Amino acid sequence: MNIFIILFILLINVINIFAMYKLLGKDMGSKEKVIFIAVGVAVMYMVVSAVYWLSSLGMNQNAADAGRDFITFTFVPVNSLCVLTFLSSSYKKYKAGKLKANILRNRCVLLIAILIILLVIEFFYFKSIQNNALEMLNNNLNNSTNTTQNVVENNEANNSINNSINNEQTNSVNNEEANNLTNEETNMVNENVTNNNEASNINTNNEYIEAE
Repeated sequence: MNIFIILFILLINVINIFAMYKLLGKDMGSKEKVIFIAVGVAVMYMVVSAVYWLSSLGMNQNAADAGRDFITFTFVPVNSLCVLTFLSSSYKKYKAGKLKANILRNRCVLLIAILIILLVIEFFYFKSIQNNALEMLNNNLNNSTNTTQNVVENNEANNSINNSINNEQTNSVNNEEANNLTNEETNMVNENVTNNNEASNINTNNEYIEAE
């Protein structure tokens, strides 16, 4: 994953936690703040993970796994900023006695409705991301297959060329050897003819001498 994307995810998570911590106010103890933030983030993480799992049903597993971590750790703080920050402010007022329980309950219902709308939108967005990831995986697979086929075809073409060159070289060597053999045979015939001529001349001379 790109380093800038990781830094961006870390940044929005830090902003989300810091915003909730500040909105809970100074009157609430640090331990209670930490518990509130931890529970809220954990619930949001489980909700986003569940929506992502639903969006990946029937999807290629490799495509589903490709963006799981990026989507989860991005949309958990995004949803928290949209929902948990307002809940933190209302909870602070409730703890301070400035907000009645029924009003807090109504605000919680409203925030849940907003969260459901966000999750429905994110559901289709997650499916779109997974479809894009699947398309990229298929393109990479096709490119890899085409590259392999091209390599095989090039190797076959090179082997064919090398075989042709080897055959030509072999034929050339055979022709040279045949020519050399033919030349040697011709020389041997010429030598035999010369020897026969010399022998005939010697016999003729001997006969002439005997006749005298």
